[in-house]
Amino acid sequence: MCLKTSEPKTVRQPNSDSSTSLSSQLLKSVSEGKTKMVDSTHSKHVRETKYDTLLFLLPILMVKFTPILPVYMTGIARMLSAHLILTVHYLLCDKDNYKNKLTQKQLKREKDDYLVGIVLHMYAQILLQLIFPGMFFTDNSMIAKCAVWTFWTHVGVVEPLYYFAHRWLHIPEHMKAMHGFHHLSIHTLPSTSLVQNFQEHFVYIATFGPAFLLPFFLGGAQHWAVIGAYLVLFDIINAFGHMNIRLRHPIFTNKWSPMRYLFYTPEFHLGHHAYFRANYGLFMPLWDFMLGTHREYIKPDPKLLPADQQDFVFIGHNGGLGHVLSCPEFSVYNVYEKYRRTFLPLQAEFMLMHAVNCVCRLFVKSYTVSRYCIGGSKIGRIACVLKTPVDYIYPSRYAAVNKEIVDLIKNNNAKYGTRYFGLGNLNKMKQLNDGGKTIVDMVKADPELQGKNIRIWTGDTMTTASVYNQIAEIPNLKSIFFIGANGKIGQTVCELLAKNRPDMKITVFSSWENMQHPNITYTTDLTELLKHQVCVAGKIVPGHKYAKAFAKAREQNMTNHCRFIMDYTVPFIDIDVKKYGVPEIQHIPIGLLRVNSKSFLRGHFDICMSHDQDHIYPCHAGCIMNSHEERETDEVGDVIPVEVEKMWQRALNYGFQNRIIDYRTLSNSEHKKHC
Repeated sequence: MCLKTSEPKTVRQPNSDSSTSLSSQLLKSVSEGKTKMVDSTHSKHVRETKYDTLLFLLPILMVKFTPILPVYMTGIARMLSAHLILTVHYLLCDKDNYKNKLTQKQLKREKDDYLVGIVLHMYAQILLQLIFPGMFFTDNSMIAKCAVWTFWTHVGVVEPLYYFAHRWLHIPEHMKAMHGFHHLSIHTLPSTSLVQNFQEHFVYIATFGPAFLLPFFLGGAQHWAVIGAYLVLFDIINAFGHMNIRLRHPIFTNKWSPMRYLFYTPEFHLGHHAYFRANYGLFMPLWDFMLGTHREYIKPDPKLLPADQQDFVFIGHNGGLGHVLSCPEFSVYNVYEKYRRTFLPLQAEFMLMHAVNCVCRLFVKSYTVSRYCIGGSKIGRIACVLKTPVDYIYPSRYAAVNKEIVDLIKNNNAKYGTRYFGLGNLNKMKQLNDGGKTIVDMVKADPELQGKNIRIWTGDTMTTASVYNQIAEIPNLKSIFFIGANGKIGQTVCELLAKNRPDMKITVFSSWENMQHPNITYTTDLTELLKHQVCVAGKIVPGHKYAKAFAKAREQNMTNHCRFIMDYTVPFIDIDVKKYGVPEIQHIPIGLLRVNSKSFLRGHFDICMSHDQDHIYPCHAGCIMNSHEERETDEVGDVIPVEVEKMWQRALNYGFQNRIIDYRTLSNSEHKKHC
């Protein structure tokens, strides 16, 4: 068998100019009728997922007719391997690569579909076990023979069959109907290999079927363990090809190396995703070389800042079970998910997470998230002390929390020379450390940190600016109901509203009357929020307290004027307003900034926070701005009102803005509803 020896075509990723030129040529050829364009039907695809667990469990009903243990062992092994590969790939490849950012849209689409093929194969196995029981339950002594037959069937039949099936899928009509869905992912993950259009899965079942069928029909034996091992190994190798990494070694690149033709690299398949009409082969580039469809693809070097550079660290902590579920190590697909609740009360979730955390502390001291680039020259990262909400509830644990914060500062300064640190969420709680003042004093007193010019920031000025401007910009708003107004942020917001909006009345939900102003009144009756169009929440109120208040309002036949509960607590835990009988109220997060600049911040600065892509909490953004400007003073303690507007103008200059909210329901407030 001879191979083509002509020089391979080398194709690099196009720059923006060449892309524009290519687009212009394509539009011209379409207008002249030279190129056939087929509209995609996949970009708006949304799959219903609520029955997925049921579909996974349905094969159990076949237990009386055929053994189901092999089916579930194979299916579960494939699912576990997919998750393990995703985790390892994130840790080794994507965690510190701030230039490879996947979109929330792609992650949502792939999450809905990446396990569909595995479940379909379970149903196909059930069917084949019923038709050909001997194909799966040959004597165990035949396993080695079955494995040899399966390997050579894959090499001799499946590889060429896949090549031609893949080319067939790239015919425009089939691309539109099926394969285009897979190609929506330009920047691939390992599990992108499993993401296919539903009908396309049946094409692949037919394509890979010979690896199971031919050993049985021609060799006289096949075994479910061999089939299961083949599928798991197939998934692993397929995931390898979608890893989106550079792998340049002479064993794969030298034209005299057999491995160049017998086993592919991620760049081989990335070339297919980049240019479509090349590199159709499965795991063996041999068929592309033989049939003239091979094109060399070189993934550009991302040219990242040094791996040991770390200019700024934002210090967070665990926010409960829902927080852990959004960590990329658990599932990359969950990083932009909302805070998940279970059937357990919130306090029970906190206690469960605290028990898990105690085990984790036996092995690690802190948890770090992906690094990101600030202004093209600095590196930032979120690092979490291993503390849960339970540690911030009991004053007896405050000293240990503060010590761990300072230890994290010492470790990062010693390892990376980091001088700038921000305190996130409860790590700057007034009861814990007087808004960060205690941390500053501990840093100054620590022998290892003296003379290191460590700077500590809370970012509370930025949070205050965001919340204040979000409220002040609401048109025709005459009053608000404020939960958590006695905190340092809430108090400063109230002070600014009282000064700049003298027409606005503020009702504070608290028994502690610490602000004296004609426009500020206090109440301990939560039902009074229904008297105001807008309720601002700066403190987490358990859902059952809202439920009790709404039930009381119904008993009293109160008229509901409320249209928004605007919540700046972290994490944002959604209230089921429909469940509580007030569907006209919208519970929405504020104190949340949209990042409009694509050059100032790059990378995954926005993951594990229970909000959408390209959004950031203001305290985090304020600390980032301070680090970029190399601020050499601390920002701790109470918020200084005169600094709030200055901070807001700086934020606007960096491309930050408050999330846009549709307030049209406020104009219809005359259409009142009784609870």
